[in-house]
Amino acid sequence: MNDQVVIVTSSGVARLQEEAERIAKIKARGCVPVECGPEMPMAPGRGPMMRFTPREMRQTECGGFVSVKTGEAGRDAARVADAFDAMERASLKAHRAAEVRRASAGQDPQSYSALFTPGQISAARDYAALVERVSASGVKCSSLEDIHSGGGGGGGDREAAIFRDFQRLRALHRRIGDGLAKEVRRIRPSKNGGVRRRAIYVRRLVDMVCLGDMSLHEVLNMHGWEKKGDAIKALRVALCAALDRMQGYDLTDAKNGVDS
Repeated sequence: MNDQVVIVTSSGVARLQEEAERIAKIKARGCVPVECGPEMPMAPGRGPMMRFTPREMRQTECGGFVSVKTGEAGRDAARVADAFDAMERASLKAHRAAEVRRASAGQDPQSYSALFTPGQISAARDYAALVERVSASGVKCSSLEDIHSGGGGGGGDREAAIFRDFQRLRALHRRIGDGLAKEVRRIRPSKNGGVRRRAIYVRRLVDMVCLGDMSLHEVLNMHGWEKKGDAIKALRVALCAALDRMQGYDLTDAKNGVDS
């Protein structure tokens, strides 16, 4: 006999849900890809996992180079899925649906274009890891600056590494800039469902996507914008431009407050 859980809503109406089904859904969210092997534990709190094949370039006896799989026992590795994975997956799903419609209408197929370049995604994930390291260091930047400005090179290797992280984070913030990612248009609230639109700044956009794991749809919703195609496209263009600057492109753009 299966256990059952009684869930009572705020209206006082009770409904039954099979306990086995509830547990199965929780496990499914934290399922580890089978290609990664049985040693990786399942952790629902970790979130969905994305499988990838670790590789490295090795030199052959003839002097050339070849890509070799480096996973343990030939297995794949996995990482936690983020907002970029979710947005790319949704975009690819929409493209496939559009291809079916085009095929039924007798139209030519169109190739799929990724939302973000590998460099932009790498910059976003490096930024998230850097912010996590700085936040977890438990050290204030002002304290590190006092150590380094005092002369003598005191503080040790750990403090030096943390100080470099602070410096890099400051540089990335300057490259991101403080400009607007989406201008607020002067429209009456009645035309926007009675919700007041708020400006979306580039720094907040980057943090909400890279750190808050939000999609562009969610960013628009949080600021009172309708989730229309042109708004999403404009927001993605602003995010891509910021991620390009974080990689070192357009460093002479003084208008956005980036490095020169």
